[in-house]
Amino acid sequence: MTSKQIDIAIVGAASLAGEAVLSLLAERKFPVGKLYAVDLVEQSGSHVEFKDEPVVIHELADFDFSVVQLAIFLLDGPKAVEYAPKATQSGCIVIDSSIGFRYEDDVPLIIPGLNDELIGDYRERMILSIPSSAAYQLIKILEPIHQAVGANEVTVCVMQPVSEQGKPGQEELGRQTAQLLNFQNADKQVYPSQIAFNTILHSGILLEGGYTSDELDIVKATHKILNNDKISISPTVVTVPVFFGNSSIVQIGTQEPLGADKAAEILDNIPGVRLTQTTQTQPMTPVDNASGKSELVVSRIRNSISGDEKYLNLCSVVDNIQGGVALNSVQTAEILVKDYL
Repeated sequence: MTSKQIDIAIVGAASLAGEAVLSLLAERKFPVGKLYAVDLVEQSGSHVEFKDEPVVIHELADFDFSVVQLAIFLLDGPKAVEYAPKATQSGCIVIDSSIGFRYEDDVPLIIPGLNDELIGDYRERMILSIPSSAAYQLIKILEPIHQAVGANEVTVCVMQPVSEQGKPGQEELGRQTAQLLNFQNADKQVYPSQIAFNTILHSGILLEGGYTSDELDIVKATHKILNNDKISISPTVVTVPVFFGNSSIVQIGTQEPLGADKAAEILDNIPGVRLTQTTQTQPMTPVDNASGKSELVVSRIRNSISGDEKYLNLCSVVDNIQGGVALNSVQTAEILVKDYL
């Protein structure tokens, strides 16, 4: 990293993603000058930790973004859309993790290591966006395969954990689990149905046509980052009673035959991707292979059961907070500071 010091605000610092970003900034020795923790009013006055020191949380509505050069936003879309322009008007560059700016033409959508050259385009709006963890998980695998043999179609099912709803989602799963084990009714506050010992067969807002906002987000992000809207993508996102870690089942149809062995060779050379063997006694799971880790782990790479080498099947897991939102935000900040500031 560069020796220059950057004053930075972490907006949404008390969230799961905020805590993960703070941890990665310290672990990766990001050149922090002054660090400001910022969050919504209900978190103001409390503390988060950075390098084992308490940092007081400032209220977002009153925060003066002119005191920082960079802000990492870890809020939902509406809050990001409300406050990020106030930051940029103060001369602050924003890296935003929400859906708020992802599909605006003048906002680069970044996966570090894949399209770093677009980071310099931040100057148009002073905003850089990163994709959802589910979209990142697919694109990270699909892009090198598409570059090698061309991708025609993708079918993807993402099993999404409760941490996608932050700490309230985690607390609901924990609370309902305890209630049900004590023969009590499950108290529903975050999800419309019981999530403990259950599966909710959608995630996001149900839209006309039957798809959800989370599913269409995968399609739009993939098309934008690959700069190719001809790839047919059929997504399904479901919510499962898991605390951390997206699990993804993917089938890719390619223009030219590839085969499982060659696909494994390609993916094994992608930074941030790790291949693992699945055995009867050592299956790949989000708990064992993803939770608390930064890598995207791929396993069960196989040809179509018909033997057609134009169809490839695989599974992957990634920690949706640590290996998705937090790592992508911090790596984008690192490249921005090193190459463009």
